[in-house]
Amino acid sequence: MSNRALAFTTKSLLQILKSFPAVSRYFVGFSGGADSTALVHALSKIQEQLDAPVSAVHVNHGIHPHADQWQSGCENFCHQHNIDLVCIKIDLTHSSGKGLEAEARHLRYEAIAALFKPGDCLLTAHHADDQAETLLLNLMRGSGVDGLSAMPDSRPLGAGILQRPLLKFKNSALLDYLGENNIEWTEDPSNLYLNHDRNFIRHQVIPSLEQRWPQVSQRLLLTREAMTDARNLLEKLADEYLKPNLSHPLVLRITPECLGSPELFKLVTRRWMKQSGATGFPVYQLDSFCDQVRQADKDNKILARWDNWILRCYKNQLWLNIGLEITPCPAVKWPKGQKALDLGNDVGELLLTDVTPVDGLTKEGSNIFPDGKFSVGGRINMNENVIGQGDIHKSLKNLFQSADIPPWLRDSVPLCKLDGELVALGDWCLNEKFAASLAENGISLNWRPKHPLLQFILKQQHRLKH
Repeated sequence: MSNRALAFTTKSLLQILKSFPAVSRYFVGFSGGADSTALVHALSKIQEQLDAPVSAVHVNHGIHPHADQWQSGCENFCHQHNIDLVCIKIDLTHSSGKGLEAEARHLRYEAIAALFKPGDCLLTAHHADDQAETLLLNLMRGSGVDGLSAMPDSRPLGAGILQRPLLKFKNSALLDYLGENNIEWTEDPSNLYLNHDRNFIRHQVIPSLEQRWPQVSQRLLLTREAMTDARNLLEKLADEYLKPNLSHPLVLRITPECLGSPELFKLVTRRWMKQSGATGFPVYQLDSFCDQVRQADKDNKILARWDNWILRCYKNQLWLNIGLEITPCPAVKWPKGQKALDLGNDVGELLLTDVTPVDGLTKEGSNIFPDGKFSVGGRINMNENVIGQGDIHKSLKNLFQSADIPPWLRDSVPLCKLDGELVALGDWCLNEKFAASLAENGISLNWRPKHPLLQFILKQQHRLKH
């Protein structure tokens, strides 16, 4: 194992950036510290040779009393080196429960991603020593192969991508570059606070390990490379499972094969959630969720919450949702003659449309409107619980169950009443007399939900109906 660190030069940076996928614009994260200063300076020397314009972006967290002075220093540096600079101020709310470091990092990336247009790229100055620290941190957190693969060269960020071009270089190589070019930088005193986990790893753990095993950072990076290879193989295996079993980006079918193997279950669940954009599912919660799903019967309703995500299981399907619970359908009267009824951001709208196209386009319903008092509501505010279809009366409960609609979505399905009688469930199950009346007048009832999971169940019902 060589003790010689790879030298950081503008030529090597240009070669790395050319090897990455093409982008439309570069933003480079600039804190004013040594690492980002070296990256911004090197980019200023090669920006004419790049295929995309370069701007720096500085995020002012307002934590340190000198934060505004650091921002001014970044502004002066970029002005001197002909680099455009975008400055963003963020307010740390301390409400995430993840600690100051994690909250600052999350808000920093969120603020930068808000600047992005498709094809934009954020360059960060993470280097080889950061990689080794990240691997050790993740090891202490009990991470699997994903965590032990540490930081990838690139990953999606908002509408664009994040790229890390310095992962092959040690911090010492960046400091050598700054010294050779007589460049000064700002040292954040918080980088020495040992109450921060990463600083403790950097200043206490790795130096102690170096005394016993010289070049320990390079040794850790070999482990990282092995874990990356393992992760790639496991992701390929998971993708082979997901391809035929992903009913919807937010709905995953669990096969007997998957139920019989907790390792496969957890592997495909993690991969699926990662592809769906879900933040990391805590390992202990995933273990518990897996055990509950494998031991429960198919009708049990199993739920896990973390961050802003909700994962449920119903009838051997996993359902993923972000944010608040899906809103129920409101109880409203449908005004006489009104062709569309707004039911909110999740439920969407109900429409009466003419089934006879005009010039190839579907137009709004005619002036003929259902006679009587027409209203809409959700299951939660319905007294009636059966729909008459000829001589047969079907209960809402049985209709929802036979349609495989999960219980937590049922309150969001619009139900129509005419003169107090339940005549429609969504737009696929209609009272026989009501359906005949609509057909006689050339009118069609159509539900257009806005939430993706409601769109999915509607599509499923239409597919079964036809």
